[in-house]
Amino acid sequence: MTNVREATQADVQGIRDVATKAWYNTYLNIYAATTVNAFLEASYNEHNLLQRLEDQLFLVIEEDDQIIAFANFIHGKELYLSAHYVRPAYQHHGHGGALLQAGLDTYRQRYDTLYVEVDCRNKDAVNFYLNQGFEQVRVYQHTMYGELMELALLRKTLTH
Repeated sequence: MTNVREATQADVQGIRDVATKAWYNTYLNIYAATTVNAFLEASYNEHNLLQRLEDQLFLVIEEDDQIIAFANFIHGKELYLSAHYVRPAYQHHGHGGALLQAGLDTYRQRYDTLYVEVDCRNKDAVNFYLNQGFEQVRVYQHTMYGELMELALLRKTLTH
């Protein structure tokens, strides 16, 4: 059984490791290595992660004393799934769905909708979210470190 728990400061290195491995596995085929590394350094440095842990919900799955997956929910006026990664060797085993469900269970009574942005070229992620009941709101372009990204904004209506 998959055990989902809230992340602590002690999980920062594990979260960073999962994000790095997932990004390398997925996005080095899409973006330049310099872009991937710049994004990871900006988003997953220790200082930034510790700050985010104070204001946002991070859920993790741990196996054999290592973090194998995490999800990051940003809650405010709206609810966003900001990051959702599974270590490549553990993908397609239900961990992503377990994290998503735990986040939905946490916020279902307070929000009507969950939003997520996903790179359109990450077909596995797009299909995952569509299979989880998300619908596409719009597709748009964004420039990250000089590279053009095609992103989809997806939403899932939450039932109470």
